[in-house]
Amino acid sequence: MYIYYIPIVIGLGGIIWFYLSKPSKPTPAKPNPITPVQNKPKVSPSTPVKKAPKKKEVSDGRPVKIFYGSQTGTAEDFSHKLAAEGKKYGFAPEVVDMEEYDMEELHSESFVIIVIATYGEGEPTDNARQFDDWITEDSRSPDELKGVKFTVFGLGNKTYEKYNYMGRKFDKRLEELGAERIYKKGEGDDDGSLEDDFAAWKRDMWPGVCEHFGMPIPEVDSNPGERRFRVDTFTRDSPEGEQAEKFAKIHIAKKNAQKEGGTPDIKNPYLAKLVVNRELHAVGSDRSCRHIEFEIGDALKYEVGDHLGVFPENDPEVVEAAAKRLNAPLDAVIAMYPIEAKGTVKAVVGPCTVRKALSQYSDLSGSPRKGFLRVLATYASDPQEKKKLLELSDDKSPQPYQSFIKDDQRTVLCVLNDFPSVDIPFDHFLEAAPKMSPRMYSIASSLREHPGRVHITAVVVNYVTPTKRTHKGVTTTWLARAIPKDDEPILVPVFIEKSSFRLPKDPLTPVLMVGPGTGLAPFRGFIQERKHQHSKGQVGESVLFFGCRGDVDYIYADELKEATSTGYLSKLFVAFSRMDQQKKVYVQHKMHDYSDGIYNLLHEQKGYLYICGDARAMAKDVHSSIIQILTKHGNKTEEQAEQFLTELKQSGRYLTDTWF
Repeated sequence: MYIYYIPIVIGLGGIIWFYLSKPSKPTPAKPNPITPVQNKPKVSPSTPVKKAPKKKEVSDGRPVKIFYGSQTGTAEDFSHKLAAEGKKYGFAPEVVDMEEYDMEELHSESFVIIVIATYGEGEPTDNARQFDDWITEDSRSPDELKGVKFTVFGLGNKTYEKYNYMGRKFDKRLEELGAERIYKKGEGDDDGSLEDDFAAWKRDMWPGVCEHFGMPIPEVDSNPGERRFRVDTFTRDSPEGEQAEKFAKIHIAKKNAQKEGGTPDIKNPYLAKLVVNRELHAVGSDRSCRHIEFEIGDALKYEVGDHLGVFPENDPEVVEAAAKRLNAPLDAVIAMYPIEAKGTVKAVVGPCTVRKALSQYSDLSGSPRKGFLRVLATYASDPQEKKKLLELSDDKSPQPYQSFIKDDQRTVLCVLNDFPSVDIPFDHFLEAAPKMSPRMYSIASSLREHPGRVHITAVVVNYVTPTKRTHKGVTTTWLARAIPKDDEPILVPVFIEKSSFRLPKDPLTPVLMVGPGTGLAPFRGFIQERKHQHSKGQVGESVLFFGCRGDVDYIYADELKEATSTGYLSKLFVAFSRMDQQKKVYVQHKMHDYSDGIYNLLHEQKGYLYICGDARAMAKDVHSSIIQILTKHGNKTEEQAEQFLTELKQSGRYLTDTWF
């Protein structure tokens, strides 16, 4: 299952902009967009290259460090926006990746801004883990950060129980360590309008901070055309052209190699070989669900309940349509660099072809954020289209964006096609468009049962939107086509995301698992782990409630029946919602049929409860059913039953792995 989250030859306008940005030189004649720009000589890929400086946003003024904890790139993007604005207000911002900072230096900072996302059920992002570990150590003294000024903006999703947990945690902990909050904490809700929340918070943040420091408050205009990167083009026989051919995946081209001596992660994914890709639904199903296996050898280690991050590619038809719309030749070689970088620095993207950049770097099927729409508005020649784009991107008026983009599910490519007068240069599009983020899947296997391999289960997303467009899931559509062949290995950038969705440490502890559809995936791993534990000795009761429409989408049916017959799965309840029945039967209905057993397992045997699947309806219905079971068999009021489940969560015995 996945957590949606969800973000190349210079176009004619991009080249004109590039030269116009140099005031001492006249504007050149318009070049052919296919002709490479003859830039200063670049180093060979084999030549040692200096690392890009970490201080990416620096200017004269009062120092401020902007720390970001980001899983999909949104918090990082927000941090750079803050830095760009901070310069205009007289600050000298430095944007800092949390995992690249020496925490022992934090006490010496004068002013810090924390932009931190909450991942899953109250977890820190990967790059914020060491920051989180340091700041929460009990040994820290109450005046450890005395003299440090701070403010915090958190990113979260209100549909999760621990909404904005990390932002609230950091805000509280900084104050406990003696730091002074000089502007209120902000919170953004990704289930609503994250950008609007961020804009509302920062609208008064800089003026408020200026007032605190006794600094004048200047008149500041927002310019969506401000640039952070430039795009250079190269000939195919140049060192860059050779490098573009060498690396099939830009994730690896960017790093030039796997991270030496380290564990593959979101920034340094492992190229895993896809070895199995088969259909799980039976003939007659109008949907497709794939069982996929990757060969990982000893490079990746995981526990049951963890997630696998997969970097996908856009559909070739979508890539070709985008390239045509942007007037960008697909086979041209490009690379993107920080616009202010000097000397020989590594490219942010590439060197690679436009095709690879549009396939792997830009999320063409994702929802465009308001900042991207504001950029498009600057390139709209039609007054009505410009007006419409500005209305959609207005931070103070969320309804037009919600209706036109969110409700109608328009993608980046949809918006480009809906506003034909927009003539955005390719280089600015590459910079401004959403970046391709990894999609997360619950791991559907046990490493002890399948050494050197990791399995996932994925329903292929394909439906018609309210605007009558066919929407295809980026990752699942790509994976569905990735059928392995002996002579054509398919390599996929992947990494392991650790999770708290864990089996009890004691194998004798009973477990209750509820997972309709692909919510079965992590429980397949649990069952395989129980099988391994069963071979070593006794295991506690394992009960699974699984729901599907009927026989055609009863996935892993043979495995579940075998697990039940051999005893390492104690009981299996299957709910069919679309069979020839008078009413639909869901997992919560089956749970009431076994209510006394559920009460005994949770209340008397101190068992664990696991729920995996859709959070909006199923998870809430299951929760309500358990409340009813507790009131019926435990002589509890609803309030007492809720308190019991709250205590279960606090003790780590009630765990969820849900998506929206």
